[in-house]
Amino acid sequence: MADEQKIVVEVPSDRGYSPVTSTAELSKLEEFKKGWADAIALPDNLLDLAYQLASTVAIPALLSSCWVNIPIPWFIRLGVMGMLGMAGFVVIYLQQAVPEVKDILLFRVGLVAVGVLLGI
Repeated sequence: MADEQKIVVEVPSDRGYSPVTSTAELSKLEEFKKGWADAIALPDNLLDLAYQLASTVAIPALLSSCWVNIPIPWFIRLGVMGMLGMAGFVVIYLQQAVPEVKDILLFRVGLVAVGVLLGI
């Protein structure tokens, strides 16, 4: 009985036949959303939380301080600006595609902005 095939039934609609949607596609989408939510979520451990919050502020502060104080060639500055633009696009896409991470994503972007301002 384990060799039985699944039967897909097409249900007629007003404009003809419409195929039944597969639940495998929905589960992959849910896995995608859950993966991003897990990646962006804050850790439960207090020491890991302190480390992540401190690094989220300190690393952008260090980079923006170097950006202001070290003479960097224009083509490197242009490349960094391009990468920042792509990162901003990814943040906007994630905010729209995965609404579950909207609040924590906004919090993390705010911490990065504080770090950049501290470095300047």
